[in-house]
Amino acid sequence: MDQVVTSKPFRAVIFDFDGTLVDSYEAHLESFRRALSKFGLKVEDKEIYRRFGKAARQMLVEVLPEKEHPHILEMVREKRNQFVETSLNVRVFEGVEDVLRFLKNGGVKVGLATSADRPSVVRVLERANLADYFDVIVSAEDVKEAKPNPRVFTLTVERLGLRPEECLAVGDSIFDVIAARNAGIRIVVFANNPYQIDEIKSQEVSIVSKIDEIKRFF
Repeated sequence: MDQVVTSKPFRAVIFDFDGTLVDSYEAHLESFRRALSKFGLKVEDKEIYRRFGKAARQMLVEVLPEKEHPHILEMVREKRNQFVETSLNVRVFEGVEDVLRFLKNGGVKVGLATSADRPSVVRVLERANLADYFDVIVSAEDVKEAKPNPRVFTLTVERLGLRPEECLAVGDSIFDVIAARNAGIRIVVFANNPYQIDEIKSQEVSIVSKIDEIKRFF
């Protein structure tokens, strides 16, 4: 088991967004369903679940036949448009605000590193009154490659003005694990995706069942 606790306290926590801070799986799944249906397409839900944590474009490249690939950017735009409506039901996980308050009160910086687009993220954070807790937000618009590429994490660390070893990442997907490790950042996984849990466990990372359990690492 990957032991996250170190002799020196972490100076920052870098959170993933979807599936980590907000319960948005179903909202994203429905936005994919709606977007694909407009193109006369359908994909099994489990194929989307297995890829949660990647950028929408990459997910569609992997699940759609090659003949549909020229239309993927249109599909991604439609998916984002649909998410404006489906995300109205998105809620933050229980304990999230308590953890964010705990970190800020302890002088720990808070970053957000997500493959989602910034407007979607900010819209949900502002509705939940959480936006002010974040010192840095890095989203799809800031990097060329989404997770599992580590750049979203390394850029967040740079903007926080810290070193990777001073940061703790918190994510929910195997792609968070790969990206964080390649960025030199220790990670704790909030494991709530049944289609990825076995692969996550095989990586020997620390796993929590509730988001507020990360307090024990401070």
